[in-house]
Amino acid sequence: MSKSNKLSDLVEELQEENEKLQSLKKLFDQACKKEFGYNVAKIHQMISAQEKFEAKKAAQQGQRNQLEHSEN
Repeated sequence: MSKSNKLSDLVEELQEENEKLQSLKKLFDQACKKEFGYNVAKIHQMISAQEKFEAKKAAQQGQRNQLEHSEN
């Protein structure tokens, strides 16, 4: 088998694998939407927003703690 045949076979395998993964991604997205009412992108947005909220709250709490210690 020549190198070009091997390469074309590898490309074909990668394309098939990519198609399978894209199909699984679509199925997972549908499952999330059915189970949780949100698609994967929306869930990622919600998680990111929650992380930002928690970081903001932690920073506010840290500022309160610094004020309390500086007053004592």
